Amino acid sequence: MLRLFWMFFKISAVALGGGYAMVPVMMKNLTNKGYLTNNEFKHILIVAQAMPGPIAFKISFLSGKKIAGIKGSIAATLGVLIPPFFSIILVASILKEYSDNIYVSGFINGAYASLIGMVGGILYDFIKSTKIRIYDILIIIFSVFIMFFYPRFTVIIFFASIILFYFLDKGFGKNA
Repeated sequence: MLRLFWMFFKISAVALGGGYAMVPVMMKNLTNKGYLTNNEFKHILIVAQAMPGPIAFKISFLSGKKIAGIKGSIAATLGVLIPPFFSIILVASILKEYSDNIYVSGFINGAYASLIGMVGGILYDFIKSTKIRIYDILIIIFSVFIMFFYPRFTVIIFFASIILFYFLDKGFGKNA
């Protein structure tokens, strides 16, 4: 339990950008240390994305549960939550005082840029390892387009897209 806590604590403490910036670091640590296979991590990532809440919290909880049951989920979750808790308190007090400083604003802009690169890397790896069909892309583009113009219907569009994906997969199977 302590190893699991410590691993997630270190990841959470050094993965600037939080959330999705932690995903590749978590994947590398969990798979390289033999806690999870690549497929197990991808499955956890998919389930975590379907659940509400912060992604790092959900991945740590689900990974910890898969590795060591409920005690593992508690250890991993505490490990991922403690560093940002204290970091936010520290950073907020510093940023409040130095928010107009050019170096502070440069640091924040650099952190945003690195986060975009990390999320892009995750997306690239996910697309590369997943068989994406033309109708998948069309449904996603069409759904985003409709949500842009009719944001009140986001939930309905989301569920309609899921149902459409389900029936298209049933109809086309693996031949699409």
